[in-house]
Amino acid sequence: MSELVFRPADPADLGRTVELMGLGFPAAHKFSRGFLQWQYYANPAGPPLGCNIDDGARLVGHLMGIPLNVRLRGQPATVTLIINVATHPDYRGRGLFLELVRRVAAMSAERGHAGVVGVANAQTIRAYETRLGFQNVAGLEAHLELLAQRTDMARALATADFAHRWTDDTLGWRMNNPANPLKIVAETQDSLIVEGASTLPFIRARAAIPREGLGARRHGLALGLAVGPGVVLGLTPAGTTRRRLALPIPQRLRPSPLRMIWLNHERLGDRLDPDRILFSFLDFDAF
Repeated sequence: MSELVFRPADPADLGRTVELMGLGFPAAHKFSRGFLQWQYYANPAGPPLGCNIDDGARLVGHLMGIPLNVRLRGQPATVTLIINVATHPDYRGRGLFLELVRRVAAMSAERGHAGVVGVANAQTIRAYETRLGFQNVAGLEAHLELLAQRTDMARALATADFAHRWTDDTLGWRMNNPANPLKIVAETQDSLIVEGASTLPFIRARAAIPREGLGARRHGLALGLAVGPGVVLGLTPAGTTRRRLALPIPQRLRPSPLRMIWLNHERLGDRLDPDRILFSFLDFDAF
């Protein structure tokens, strides 16, 4: 075995990255060159920040983050969103995951981003929290609904510690996911309701985002009504959302309960208020 080499991720690595993601997540069929090209290099918010690990010609570790424009306690900021992490099965248990996160977090700080955000599962949350210093912000809420929830977006944005700052360019990019194209299915005075496929048959993934000048007609208003079964995954500020014909999905029925994580580069030990977060599947590509 040769010495492991840590280096920045490169577009030339996409083929080997697809193979590695397939080994790490054999049930996930979305990973392809086209999907990663879109996810990493077509993002209008900016270029990605990634680290790869080579053992000779073999890619054995990968972590990628992409820029995300947000409101951080009401102020505009750019953060790094961790989206894909994988280590080769033959190299697990050697601390490579921890080193990948540390290196990408350092890249994020060097680029001038305000912090790192992501979503951890049951296998990684303890390492993020106890070994890497991330805040374990909150477990994502998951509901099955028949009518789209109503969120007071003006109030949500006014009170949120953390919220995505959408533009027509970033929304257009997000909706053009080659593995799961999205549609705007309804609009209100202050919200757009966006849907895509979920992992469950006949059930749509659904999210409400602030309208804030976004052009629904520019992106195509598909149906004009958000009805039928939909799964809603994320967080909304306390007291801003009214659910209609909705039931929470029990933890035991979720494939892997997910938790939002946060690391502030500028204020070490900073803690987001879990009751002041506006975050949906559109922000981290759950489906």
